[in-house]
Amino acid sequence: MKNKLYVLALAAMSILVSSCEEDYKLYDTKQTDSVFFNYVDVKDNKVKSEIDYSFGYDIAQEHLIKIPVNLMGMPKDNVRKIDLHVVTDKSDMKEGVNYAIERAEIAPNQVVDTVVLKLLRDKDPEIQNTQKQLTLAIVDNGELRPTGQDTITVKYSDIRPTTRPDWWSTWANIPEYSFENAQLFFKYFYELMPKANKVVFDEMIAAYGDYFVKAKSMQGPFAMYDAVLYKYVLIPMYNDTKNTIKWQGVPSVN
Repeated sequence: MKNKLYVLALAAMSILVSSCEEDYKLYDTKQTDSVFFNYVDVKDNKVKSEIDYSFGYDIAQEHLIKIPVNLMGMPKDNVRKIDLHVVTDKSDMKEGVNYAIERAEIAPNQVVDTVVLKLLRDKDPEIQNTQKQLTLAIVDNGELRPTGQDTITVKYSDIRPTTRPDWWSTWANIPEYSFENAQLFFKYFYELMPKANKVVFDEMIAAYGDYFVKAKSMQGPFAMYDAVLYKYVLIPMYNDTKNTIKWQGVPSVN
């Protein structure tokens, strides 16, 4: 009986040692760690390899694209640079004219980080007529190597909607439509509305999207939220611009 127990104990130890050896091979700290893009589109909650952005009515001259990256390997206590290569046959953006890479690294002791790409608006007039794109690929730099989703494509433009959108009312007491007037409206909207009534502001963004990209004429912002828009956005805007832009009527709260 004692001999049988001794044999069983040896077998168990042999399995344990073998298992430890296999685990050690799996997590070999001498191997080069890997990194991959992990961008998830908030619209459909799916991982994407392509990002589209249009400046639209935004008044900003630059826009930051934040692209999550994941480490496959062991975190370390030092910064590790992610080397990015422009795929030239899939890119027509120029660095310093259309974009700048603001950040590309894994921070100390982290397994998730963000590549930050700055899109530039005012240096290339061509983006007002056409969309441009940039494809970046992660390349091996001896410390981090690519794996999985190792490329990302960013497309952007500044094609300006000169035609009045459906939701821009022709009967409300708002300015006559022009791209510049709509851009000015959103400047006031984004600066004043969250301070005045954050709950309603969040409702409107949820219903109509940023810069009202999902808004329609029926049950649009000027039909459903006219009172709050007049009070907190249009009246202050009118007081500041009544002598410089043309209005369809004087906004007031009944």
